[in-house]
Amino acid sequence: MADRPGVEKPHKGTGGIDEDEMSAVSQINSTKKKGGAKKIIFILILVIFILGGGFAAYHFLFAKNDKNSKTSGKPATFFPQRTPGPMMSLKPFLTNLADRGATSYIKVSISIELKHGTNAGLFKKLIPEIRNNIIMILNSKTSRDVKNPEGIISLRHQIARSLNRILGSGTVIGVYFNNYLVQ
Repeated sequence: MADRPGVEKPHKGTGGIDEDEMSAVSQINSTKKKGGAKKIIFILILVIFILGGGFAAYHFLFAKNDKNSKTSGKPATFFPQRTPGPMMSLKPFLTNLADRGATSYIKVSISIELKHGTNAGLFKKLIPEIRNNIIMILNSKTSRDVKNPEGIISLRHQIARSLNRILGSGTVIGVYFNNYLVQ
């Protein structure tokens, strides 16, 4: 092409790219650099929040337990410690239930918790009377009475009251079923 008068040739910079193209390329490069810097700042802020949250969680949840265990000399517990009293296991019971028109049985193994300081020898001497009272209580129940959780709890309390009448008030702390079968 021939040079025309009045028409300027675009000024070519390095590599045959004119100035407008160069400014557009430099703007794109600067935008990319700014976006990369924003990402890095965002990631740093996120890491700081995570570390701060982790420190706060440790401080509020675990540091209190550490202080308690250092000051008291023993680990912190959420449930009060209770040392059980002497446990007396009885031979299993198998007896009829008081159902009318049907034959139903109950078979249970029972452990009795006694108050601390209770004379275990007296308990052993009274085992025939204790077993008789438990059999009489079991024999008076129907299968409907002893198949639901409320009935089982009621049975435990009734046995404990009966044994406390024999052994002395407050002697029996708990009645526990080791095995429990109603048929």
